[in-house]
Amino acid sequence: MKKKVFIISTIVFVLIFAALALFVLPNKKYTFPLYEEKTNILIVGDSMFCNNIFGSENLAEYLTKKTDCEMQNCSIGGTCASKINKNNELDYYSDKLNFYNISDIICTGNLASASDNVKSLSVAFPDAYYKLKFLAGTDPAKEDILIINYGINDCFMRVKCTSDNPYDEYTYGGAMRQGIKRISEKYPDLTIIIPEITYTTLIQNGERDEAFDEITAEYREEYNEELKKIASEYNNVYFFPSSDYIEINDENYEEYLFDGIHFNVNGKEAYSSALAEYIGEIK
Repeated sequence: MKKKVFIISTIVFVLIFAALALFVLPNKKYTFPLYEEKTNILIVGDSMFCNNIFGSENLAEYLTKKTDCEMQNCSIGGTCASKINKNNELDYYSDKLNFYNISDIICTGNLASASDNVKSLSVAFPDAYYKLKFLAGTDPAKEDILIINYGINDCFMRVKCTSDNPYDEYTYGGAMRQGIKRISEKYPDLTIIIPEITYTTLIQNGERDEAFDEITAEYREEYNEELKKIASEYNNVYFFPSSDYIEINDENYEEYLFDGIHFNVNGKEAYSSALAEYIGEIK
C-alpha cells in the first residue's frame, strides 16, 4: 500500500513539475536587452526594486516610465550585500545570492559563483535563477547606469558594517566596496548609483516593534555613512540621498510603505520620481 502511494505521489509530482516547466517557467524568462539608443539601466539588489505585491508594477517599472530607459531589473528579494556564514554553512538567500557573488557574475558572465544550489531550487524560486541567467547574458559595457541597492536585509540580519579589512566580504561595507571595486575597474565608463537605505520598520500584530526599530536604525545609519565613503572613492560612483527628496520616518511611513518595508503605490511614485530627477542631475 505504501509503495502504491509513493508511486502515485511521484507521478503527481512529475506531472506538476511538467506543468510548471511548460506553462509557468517559460513566462519567467527574460528577453536580453537590445541596447537601444536610450539610457540603459541595470539594477541588482533586493526586493525594494522588484517587489510587485498583488500584481502591481514594481519600483523598477515605475522608474522606467520616469526615465524612458531600457531597464534590466535583476534584483532578487531577500538578498544581502554581504556573505553570512551561519555555523559554516552557506545560506540560499543571504550567502549564494549576495552582492559579493553577484559582482562576479557581472564581471565574468559566469554563473558558477551563485548558481550551484539556486538551479536546484528553480521550481520554488524560478525568478532568481532566470534573473541570474539574464544577468550573465547582459553586457555591462553597453549599460549606462548600474543601480546597486542592498542593505535592508543586512540590517535585519545585524551584519557588521566594517572590520579591520575594508574589503571583508562578511561585512556590509566590505562586500559593497569589494563588489563595486571589481565592477568599476572593469567597466570604468559605467555610472554606478548606490541609493541610501530607506527607513523600514518591523510590524508585529499591527504595531511597530520599537526595540527592533532602534537596532536596525543604528545599522542603517552606519551603512549609509559607509556608502557615502565608498562613493567618494570613485569618480563614477554616486550615492543617491533619497531622504533629501522624500523623507520617510516613524511618523509618516504608512504614507509610503504598505508593510513597513516595501513601497506602496504612493511610495513608488514618489521614490521613482526622485531617483529619475537625481539621474538627470548626474547625467
